[in-house]
Amino acid sequence: MRRFLVLLPLAVAAPAFAQEKAQDDAPAIVVTGTPLAETARRLDSCLARHCAPKEDIAAALAHAENQFIAGDYEGSRATLRAAHIRNQANTGQYPVEVANLDRAYGRLTNLNGYPERGRILQINSLETLRDGLGADDARVLAQQLMTGDEYVQMGRVEAGDDVYRKVEKQARKAGLPHVMGMAMLRQATMFSAVSRVRQGYQQEAAARVARLEATTEPELAEYRAAARVLRARLAAQSGNGKGFTDAMADLRGDRLTRPVLVYDTPVDADTVSGATVARRAPTLLAVDENGGRSINAGPEWIDVQYRIAANGTVSDVDVLRHSDHADDAWANSVVKSVGKRRYAPLALAKGSEGMVRVERFSFVYDVASVTRSRIPRRADAGRTTSLDLTLEPPPVVSSERL
Repeated sequence: MRRFLVLLPLAVAAPAFAQEKAQDDAPAIVVTGTPLAETARRLDSCLARHCAPKEDIAAALAHAENQFIAGDYEGSRATLRAAHIRNQANTGQYPVEVANLDRAYGRLTNLNGYPERGRILQINSLETLRDGLGADDARVLAQQLMTGDEYVQMGRVEAGDDVYRKVEKQARKAGLPHVMGMAMLRQATMFSAVSRVRQGYQQEAAARVARLEATTEPELAEYRAAARVLRARLAAQSGNGKGFTDAMADLRGDRLTRPVLVYDTPVDADTVSGATVARRAPTLLAVDENGGRSINAGPEWIDVQYRIAANGTVSDVDVLRHSDHADDAWANSVVKSVGKRRYAPLALAKGSEGMVRVERFSFVYDVASVTRSRIPRRADAGRTTSLDLTLEPPPVVSSERL
């Protein structure tokens, strides 16, 4: 079973074992491998018989994920947008279901290059949950963390940190240790990621990691393990070979059965050249959801398969399929980056040749409004996002700007 978790930024992406409780509190799109035509039929049938809102939302989410997996990003977003419009009046009776719908719609909107619209939808999801469940419910606080994620993705580190610290304080007061751990891990991971490109944040990153490792609550054991991963990342970033080796040795004792990314290299920004932009330029004009002209024709994407060995190294990296307009230079850079990854040591079955994963990488140019102009402008630089498509385990999601 897949869980659809598009666009949790790299700056706040937690190792899989530390994300699972968060996702239990904030369920997303769930499908079971049903063919695209069948999910379309089920949704149409549901709407034709005026099915209950719960059924409507579940059918829309299942079909939208199938569309996304098939590479129809705009179709997926359109399915969610239509469901959003149909169910706006049902927030009082079905706050959790409507909030889940808006959360997914926001992620697809973000992934299609409209991060500001996506952020507003995440706030809508938060307000729906807060009105229906109360401010101190774990699901409300988990969604509040996601609004912080949106700030971080837009480069507003301080604003994101303010949200994370506020949630940590609320969760501590409400006796919700797992949510508190999520908030602390978000802070540590965000500063660790930012320190990759801004050296001035390295000290703050190390301090946030150490603060999480120093916790003593039994419920935060998973988050302390995640902090050890971050300590290894920081050592690798700083070129501290001994620190990296020591941190990796600590991780071996965790006996992990799920992939936890410790070290990776960014997709090479130089591969997204002027030639790439020029090649795509003729297709950039499209009709947007309001019937007007849009400057975004949808992301490029590739599905990459790779194998993780017991020691955490990666091999057998292959592109399984790709969008029609995927740029070869960008795809090659993704493959190169994946091949250099290092995961925490895995506890594999005896004789295993490694754990095989499949991951979707997308490249999109964001669209934003321009001051004193009604014409939106596409960003000069794009960003790469990734989503684990492997069946069964929860995905490890990342996002990075090029």
